Amino acid sequence: MGQTIVNNLFDGANPVGETIRIGRVPYLVVGVMEAKGVDLNGVDQDDQIFIPIKTALRRVFNQDYIASINIQALSQDKIAAAQQQIRQALRERHRLDKGDKPDDFTIQSQTELLETQRETTGTFTALITSIAGISLLVGGIGILAIMLIAIRERTNEIGLRMAVGASRKDISVQFVLKAAMLSIGGGVMGIFIGHILLYKLENIL
Repeated sequence: MGQTIVNNLFDGANPVGETIRIGRVPYLVVGVMEAKGVDLNGVDQDDQIFIPIKTALRRVFNQDYIASINIQALSQDKIAAAQQQIRQALRERHRLDKGDKPDDFTIQSQTELLETQRETTGTFTALITSIAGISLLVGGIGILAIMLIAIRERTNEIGLRMAVGASRKDISVQFVLKAAMLSIGGGVMGIFIGHILLYKLENIL
């Protein structure tokens, strides 16, 4: 059994030699698996119990065939060769090699799953980047509109400042600084609101 089962049933004590029941069938604990943690799909690999395959088929699942098999290759560069050997062996066992019949089984490798996960992650990253870009564009347009309104409302002030010696550069710096304060303030406020919403969602979930 895995470490999670040990912690749940025996409070972390050594369970070897103890008896547990799955349904009405008693099982003798003969060993504890080394802790593996959570896999890429978020599944706890230590929350498992391994029993003899014949006992599982006959007394637990009530079937006479194996639905899935996990096989580990010697190294990553030998996965393709291992898949080919497995396919050939299964085709011979299922008598599919005679008459060139299609496979009646499916072989998946961890490499394919990782590639699929990488593609999914890339799609989400592109989506989030697009949303962020659109948000920046909308925010920039909003700041532009606010600054245009501010300039129109302060035309007299700008004229007075230029009359007493202010240059075009001084006026530009004034409004650029105001635009920067608006954008930074909006960003800080957005981050603050985001953290609050995330905290509330974590409490709800």
